[in-house]
Parts: sequence; structure tokens; C-alpha cells
Amino acid sequence: MRGESTPPTRRAQTTLPAVGIALVLLTVVTALGLAMAESAIAGADRTPDERRAAAATADRLVDADGPLTDRANVLNQSRVAAFDATALRRASPPAREYAVTVELGGRRLAATGDSTGGTTIRRLVLVERRTRATVDPDGRRVTLPRRAENATVTITPPPGTSVWTVRANDRVLLHDDGGLRGTFTVGLPAYETTRLTFQTAGQLPDGSVRVAYNAPRTTKATLAVTVDV
Repeated sequence: MRGESTPPTRRAQTTLPAVGIALVLLTVVTALGLAMAESAIAGADRTPDERRAAAATADRLVDADGPLTDRANVLNQSRVAAFDATALRRASPPAREYAVTVELGGRRLAATGDSTGGTTIRRLVLVERRTRATVDPDGRRVTLPRRAENATVTITPPPGTSVWTVRANDRVLLHDDGGLRGTFTVGLPAYETTRLTFQTAGQLPDGSVRVAYNAPRTTKATLAVTVDV
């Protein structure tokens, strides 16, 4: 017996839906591929601009003359606390046009828009704050740390003792031939350890001199700048 064969017309009709589905799938895949390629190209075009803007803003913020610093890469805690979007726009031209976010140690300081999808540049910094410290000299001398400032020296010698001169390293800060008594404000060298010495006549017991000053305290942190154009 001869087997039955499917007529050519019926086979063609059966093949047409499969071809249609394949064409639809090909069209969808092609469209998705083009969309992804366009997105990648757009992202590639944006990334250099974002990186340049983020790097320029970060460098400005950690510069020695920046709005947050006391010196290069050392941020002043008081300035950090006062930093906001207005200050960010003033300090960074890109922030006037793009979405820019500045974070310190993971905490947002200022933002000029939503930059969650942008490019981030990070800088390692020190954050410096100042606390008031008070010390009593060990005998006739006391050593203060670098960058101590706003110092006051209170001199209350006992009867029979005179304090004539106070020196900071080799420089005379205070002098009175008749004796020093009371509270005096003195200037200290900014970038070196300061050794205060007291020239006296008579005994100078503990508690006769007290020195108060603003002491620097620093902590490490990461400053992050994100820009989304």
C-alpha cells in the first residue's frame, strides 16, 4: 500500500503561523537589542561627564581653600555641619546644572537633586573638631599639642612667689618685672608642639598656673560625591 501524503497546500498553511511567530520574535529581539545598545551608548556618553564633574567637585571640597577645610584633606567639623545645598551650588558649578549629592561617612551633607543613578567619586579625609582642654604645668613647664589654639594662661602664685616670664619654646609670650598675676590670652605656633616654660622666683606649687586651650581631635572618614547628568 502506498502511504498517504499531506497535500502541498496544507503543508504551506501549517508552516505560515510558525513563520509569523518567528518573525514576531525576531522583531522583538531586534528591538530589545537596539534599545539596550542605545542605552549602553547613552550611558557611556554620560559616564565621562559625570566622572569629571564628580571628581572636580570632590577635589574642590577637599582643597586647602575649599569651603569645608582648614587645610588640604582636613575638614572642619563646624563647616561640615553648616554645609547645605546652597553652599554646594556656590562651591561647585556642576551642582548648579546637574543632580549632585555629597556624603560624609555615609551621611548625606547636601544634595541638589536625585543622583542615585550617577557616578560616585570618593576621597579619604580627616574631620577635625576642637574641644576645650585644661592642663596644669608639671613644675615650671607644660607641653601643648600641635595646632592648639585660643590659649589662656591663668597665674595665681602663692605669697612670696613671682612669675616674671612665660615662654613658648624660645619666644617670650608674657613678661612683667613686677610679677604676672591673672588670666592672659596668648598666641601659639600653629604647626608645632609648644612647650610653655615659666620663669619664677620662689616655689611654684601645683595649681599656681593653669593653661586652657582648644585641642584638635581628628577622625578618618570618606567623602563621596555623586553626579547624575
